[in-house]
Amino acid sequence: MIKTRISVKISAAAIAVLLLLSSVATAFAASDFNSYYLISDDAGLFDSSSFSGLTEKLESVGRHTSWQIAVVTTNDNVSSSKMDSHYNKLYDNNRNYFESDCVMFVIDNASGNRIILTHGETESYFSDQRMNEMKSALKPYLQSGDMLNACYTFADKTQEFYDAGIPSNGSYDNHVEGTETADQKLKRENKFLYVLTKWGWLMGLIALAAGGIFAGVNVGRYKFNGKSGTYNLKENSSMKLLDSQDQFLHKSTTSTVISSGSSSSGSSGGSSSHGSSGSF
Repeated sequence: MIKTRISVKISAAAIAVLLLLSSVATAFAASDFNSYYLISDDAGLFDSSSFSGLTEKLESVGRHTSWQIAVVTTNDNVSSSKMDSHYNKLYDNNRNYFESDCVMFVIDNASGNRIILTHGETESYFSDQRMNEMKSALKPYLQSGDMLNACYTFADKTQEFYDAGIPSNGSYDNHVEGTETADQKLKRENKFLYVLTKWGWLMGLIALAAGGIFAGVNVGRYKFNGKSGTYNLKENSSMKLLDSQDQFLHKSTTSTVISSGSSSSGSSGGSSSHGSSGSF
């Protein structure tokens, strides 16, 4: 009877382990990136084999175009009207991972909404017509739930648009001007001043407290020590001023006016505009 119970418990444990392993295999969440590709599968749509193959595909297209080709899956459950602002903000807030020249395909698995966002040089290649062409190519796979082939098609169409060059007569109503806040602009242009603005009051309190402690310690050290036997400087010294001469210091300065005109920005800044396919 005891052996039977033990064998039943072992079988139950084995089944539990198998179920756990199978759940991990079907919900493999991972992320990887470099300057040519980014893949973040928070929704767990791809198993390890699919993830590896998709990574190779995105990197291949990224090296061909010199752009970063990104696929992002989430369970953020963002409504259709907020997809653009929500995922563009995700791009802006994670510039350590995203490159300036980037095409991003976002799949929000919870809401069932998708969007394509372009930044930097890629904006010029994705006209309204090409955005519509991309969505038409992706929809059959998305409607059948084949997210892997949808991502492969996204990569292939991106390379196709790059090879075709910038459209000579394309419209770009998909371009959206950025709404960078004053804080975001200050953080981008002067991080030290941004920190000082945000935490200056705290730094001041800390400095004030440290100064008070320092003064208190020194007053305590010298207030009651060294009074007896102290040399009387006033009674044991004298000074006679025999001659005096004033030395005048001269200071000259030069100034250079730096033009505040427009100049091309590098890859370190936040995005001021982007292209958007709109939610689909």
